[in-house]
Amino acid sequence: MPSVTCMRWFRKPAEAEAPGSGRALLPEPLQVAFDKEILGMKLAGLRAAISEAGGVDGLETFIEALRSKHEVFAAIAAKGAAVDATDLRTLGGLVFPVRRKLAALLPEREEALLAGLRELLTSELALDDRLHAFAALAGEDRKLRRALWDLAAEILHFSQPEQVPPGCRWVWDTGTTTGALREFIRGNDALRSIPIGDSLAAIEGARQWFYEALAEEGFYRDLAFVTDLVWAQAYSDYARSLSMSMGLIDAQFGAKQDPLELMVKMLGIDSPTGRLKGVPDATIH
Repeated sequence: MPSVTCMRWFRKPAEAEAPGSGRALLPEPLQVAFDKEILGMKLAGLRAAISEAGGVDGLETFIEALRSKHEVFAAIAAKGAAVDATDLRTLGGLVFPVRRKLAALLPEREEALLAGLRELLTSELALDDRLHAFAALAGEDRKLRRALWDLAAEILHFSQPEQVPPGCRWVWDTGTTTGALREFIRGNDALRSIPIGDSLAAIEGARQWFYEALAEEGFYRDLAFVTDLVWAQAYSDYARSLSMSMGLIDAQFGAKQDPLELMVKMLGIDSPTGRLKGVPDATIH
């Protein structure tokens, strides 16, 4: 197996970009205690998974994949009210919950979703209000609402990853108090409630902690994408632990074949023709 190095983005602290510089959100003060030791374990787990997979040139491969996804989202978002149905399908094809749950529904709801997408991109409402408005297109269909929420959250995040944190349910879901953030709290199994709000500002408050902790680990560049990867690794570990006894992970995600499969699917950087091969063929057809 070829040796795999997990690249860090070292720079002198004085030259490093201030974490979250230029962000559009004022982060909420953090009310929980995340554990740096757990973060270190997740980083180690990510390195081990990359090494086990082989043929992947360290974290840089995943950073480049996330950057490519950002470029697609940003280019479409820049069209504003001029986005069309092809743009909607392209965005949906790069969001895992959408590929799983909305592909069959997209044609019959395309007109409403397209109007919602234009509003999401051009509205002067606060980001949280835009998220709720887009999810409300689902009406009383709770499953559809959750999928639309994730779609809108990813559009906002990957259009401006430095300014907007990922508000997807796998990152944090107040309704079930589950998500990647919970996995960094020591003794979380004993907690009945966790004081993390459901706003993007609350997620941004958490993200700032990770930026600072990652800087201590030697990461000074692409902190938004590194944080995405670490969070996805944590949630992937949780999902594996939850589902392994039921045999769901192997059936749905091919975990035995590739330890990174669930993570890259969650982040939408896989591809029908091969992981991390690019984004043009990932549209919903």
